[in-house]
Amino acid sequence: MKNYLRLEIISKDRIGMVLDILKKLYENNISIHSLEVFPNKVYIKVENLQESAKKVSIIKKLLNIDGVIKVQEVELLSYEKNERKLLAIIDAVQDGILAINHNEQIELFNNYCEKIFHTKKEYIVGKNIRQLLGFDAPIINLLKTGKDYDNIEIFTKNAKSNFHYITSGRSVKDDKGQTLAAVASLKDINEAIEMTNVITSKEDLAFKDIIGNSASMVKTRKICMAVANGNSTILLRGESGTGKELYAKAIHKLSSRSSKNFLAINCAALPDNLIESELFGYEKGSFTGAIEKGKDGLFKAAHNGTLFLDEIGELSLSLQAKLLRVLQEGTIRKIGSTIEQKIDVRIIAATNRNLEDMISKNTFREDLYYRLNVIPIYIPCLKDRIEDIPMLVNFFIKNLNKQMGKNIKGAEMAFIEKLVNSNWPGNVRELKNVVERAMNLCHGSLLKEENLIMDFEKNSNYETASDDYEFNFNFKLKDVVEAAEKKALISAIKKYKSCRKAAKALGVSHTTIINKLNKYKIDFH
Repeated sequence: MKNYLRLEIISKDRIGMVLDILKKLYENNISIHSLEVFPNKVYIKVENLQESAKKVSIIKKLLNIDGVIKVQEVELLSYEKNERKLLAIIDAVQDGILAINHNEQIELFNNYCEKIFHTKKEYIVGKNIRQLLGFDAPIINLLKTGKDYDNIEIFTKNAKSNFHYITSGRSVKDDKGQTLAAVASLKDINEAIEMTNVITSKEDLAFKDIIGNSASMVKTRKICMAVANGNSTILLRGESGTGKELYAKAIHKLSSRSSKNFLAINCAALPDNLIESELFGYEKGSFTGAIEKGKDGLFKAAHNGTLFLDEIGELSLSLQAKLLRVLQEGTIRKIGSTIEQKIDVRIIAATNRNLEDMISKNTFREDLYYRLNVIPIYIPCLKDRIEDIPMLVNFFIKNLNKQMGKNIKGAEMAFIEKLVNSNWPGNVRELKNVVERAMNLCHGSLLKEENLIMDFEKNSNYETASDDYEFNFNFKLKDVVEAAEKKALISAIKKYKSCRKAAKALGVSHTTIINKLNKYKIDFH
């Protein structure tokens, strides 16, 4: 393997800078392998200079170029980093992926392909696809016609063994629509059948909205399936937007309680008195505004079923004590009643809070924690399973096409690459919003990078109005006030991660915060 020297050259942005750098390398008889140019930065990859003195010399000469500010060694060029990330994702997926160029030569052959064909990629890359798949392989026709295909069943054989697989293919086209290359995914038919047998129709239905084949997702699904049929309390832990309620529903659907009610309540969305009446119910005349005949609570309605308590960390200490009693005794008492009612409800709780830290600060009861934490399940965040992003994007496109009346076929690689390189503090919920936003801006059949507006990018006059109101009089005072109010709400929720704490910090009631969040459609989950 060749050894390369990679340099980052930071400079002023002027005409002729790149030419001057190339001249300097030419004068010193240095061969360039790669070159990347950005405003104020140039990256070069050259064959490594064996003598350290020569390396020091060329760096000094580059520094003498007019406008060059700094020259330093780097591990990889920008395109190399992105290429390696994408290759890591391609090698992590549980499908064979191969690509051919316009000459039908294999250029990409991932790890899963090695498993399917029992052949190492170093023996395959560069060979004609016909040697591997035969003369009538669908990918060859795809290269000729540019017409994509899905789920074609293929039989082929070579000197080592017979192959029976399912394949889908996509063309790679230039700006004029001419096919330059083709990519195909392959799944060994025996593994597809085995997967069908392992994941029963009931399990498939339960997890149909939980998308991902990464190792962390497979592990989490297995845990959910293992504990579904019990009655033990489950505590789902994970960041906001990871899909904790989807997991709670999946566990319920896989359980013996699946024919009974699954009910959910967000403990952060309502003030204490309303949460208590929603959970426990109340007798007639218990308080002002109560329904005349009284009302059963969610505990009673979920009898023999499952009750999902989302944002459990937001419950007040007084409600924590009442919930603890339900878990200990298996009984409830309506507001305004003295009668104990026996219930059989499985509790699944969820939180994105650090409950252990809350216990140390006396804001969460330790005894309740141990009652809830019988089976802790940790939901992986999106940044820890970026290999699932392409699958998630396709899932969202398919579902949103129906809702939006669109016919978008997929996304360009640059679009996916931008998503893979993002941090995703809002996890899958944020990704879905970004895809939906891009679909609204897309007028073709593929989502492009230009359609992307990430959540951190300001694209609204109203959002910036509160910053610039003293210079910009195109907005009404009402709009400026609302923009400032919205900004304050977003900042408070982001900082305190609790409606009650945000309300206290802003000096308003919990109900006011909830109403304002709903008014501005701010996601506070």
